[in-house]
Amino acid sequence: MHVLENDLAFLQASTPVLEEYLLSDVLYYPVTGQHGRQLSGDTTRLTLGNLLLSRKRLSSATLADDEKSSFSDLNRQIDQVYAQWRSRWNVKIQQEIPNRLMLWKNYLGEWSEGSKAKTGDYPYNVRLRVILELLFAETDALLVQEKGLLHSLDQRLKGKGQPGPFVWDESLVSGFPADKFWFLYLQF
Repeated sequence: MHVLENDLAFLQASTPVLEEYLLSDVLYYPVTGQHGRQLSGDTTRLTLGNLLLSRKRLSSATLADDEKSSFSDLNRQIDQVYAQWRSRWNVKIQQEIPNRLMLWKNYLGEWSEGSKAKTGDYPYNVRLRVILELLFAETDALLVQEKGLLHSLDQRLKGKGQPGPFVWDESLVSGFPADKFWFLYLQF
């Protein structure tokens, strides 16, 4: 549950500065947990991809009543900022997609043909692919080049693995169905 606790702390730190972030030119916006709490993993910087991923993981899990209440309040606040700053939200999405694509491409490129060395960190790094799925779902922009690159990277990934068990904590499986998030169900 450490990931979910961190996701909730990340949303609590990010929501008050979300409007400021959307209006800034910064793509990776530093955030600190409440009362100076150190955040960890991929949630030390506010991006819409990190925000969407944290929301998705939290909405997929079974939360305690107090966490549910806090998460519901945070979602309401995020939705209000989104409604007010929809165009800036879309600008950030369109800035983040090429950046995340480059990171995902670089990660996959580090795998040599036959080397299994990079597969051990796949459960962590596949978050980049999940974020891309969430970002593309948020925009109505065509992004033909980006979608083409993602398709070719997906083909490369499919060639390296085979269907397998869910790579993240089982408590999240309901929010990440295999038909849409097939890359979370690969083994190498």
